[in-house]
Amino acid sequence: MTADLREKRVQEVISDAPESAKGALRQAFSGISSPRAAIKAQCLVCVGYDRAAIRDCSGYSCPLWKFRPFQD
Repeated sequence: MTADLREKRVQEVISDAPESAKGALRQAFSGISSPRAAIKAQCLVCVGYDRAAIRDCSGYSCPLWKFRPFQD
């Protein structure tokens, strides 16, 4: 994948996201954020931007499950 194609796809993902998730996505895609920010963004995308669904995630076979954000 070329850098231009990746950047185009990143911008599509961010523009399609609800306003509440755009900041997390921008931070994760910036390249200067933490792995934690990338995990948060991936989890948000995976569950359709529903933070409660991340907390209640039943994707136990996901390698990120143990590290998911928004846990009590």
